[in-house]
Amino acid sequence: MGAAPVGVELHDGGILAVSLDRADVRNALDQECFRLLGAAFGERAHQPDVRAVVLRGAGQHFCSGLDRTLLAALAGAGANGSADGGEGERWQRALLAVEDCPKPTVAVIQGACIGGGVELALACDFRVAAEDASFSLMEMRYAFLPDLGGIHRFQRDAGLARTKEFLYFGDRLDACTLEKWGVLNEVVSVDGLEDAAQRWARRCAAAAPLAVAAAKKLVQRDPTGSDREASLREAITANVGHLLRTADFREGLTSAMERRPPRFTGE
Repeated sequence: MGAAPVGVELHDGGILAVSLDRADVRNALDQECFRLLGAAFGERAHQPDVRAVVLRGAGQHFCSGLDRTLLAALAGAGANGSADGGEGERWQRALLAVEDCPKPTVAVIQGACIGGGVELALACDFRVAAEDASFSLMEMRYAFLPDLGGIHRFQRDAGLARTKEFLYFGDRLDACTLEKWGVLNEVVSVDGLEDAAQRWARRCAAAAPLAVAAAKKLVQRDPTGSDREASLREAITANVGHLLRTADFREGLTSAMERRPPRFTGE
């Protein structure tokens, strides 16, 4: 029996490393990949020993999108009129598990990031890319839509006009362009990608976990920030109802008075 196509390993400091391990096909996503990603982000990452999750692809590429076997199956289903959205909905749920993970998540991107790979990266909180990374949503070149949440997530980060530009034409864009558009948090040299990944992982793992989870839920409920009254209300509710009563809150105050970095425990 071959190795699992998605590796999951807990590293020091509570950093959960999730890797797409199909380098021979540029980490294309098959059915098992979606299942294991859903389990990693929807179950394993929720455990208290996890403080941050780092997602990357094995080898020289992040992810080349859907495996050809899945595309062939979709094409066959469409041709005979049997497509009902069931498969796509299962894949969407896997990416929703990534987006809804209560721990901070970082996608570390190198090489090709295409189609479903772009959509997977967009489901993470932060995206760090090497200068050699290239991005494209090519679905509309083949007369169908990206349907794993990428349209909404890209528009949330880049805005309407840039989303149309990226979506309609299927152009391949470089990392520096997407950093300017607000889609990537940082672009580094190829040689510096590992150091950047570790730096972002440590930064995320050191953040207050309960407050991060609450903030993430609030931001994702209204990603455009248009509902001001609800945002104000929910922030107060989170603080008074829970966060101000936690050991982490007391540690935050104590560490500030003692002029040292806080040591949050998630309690």
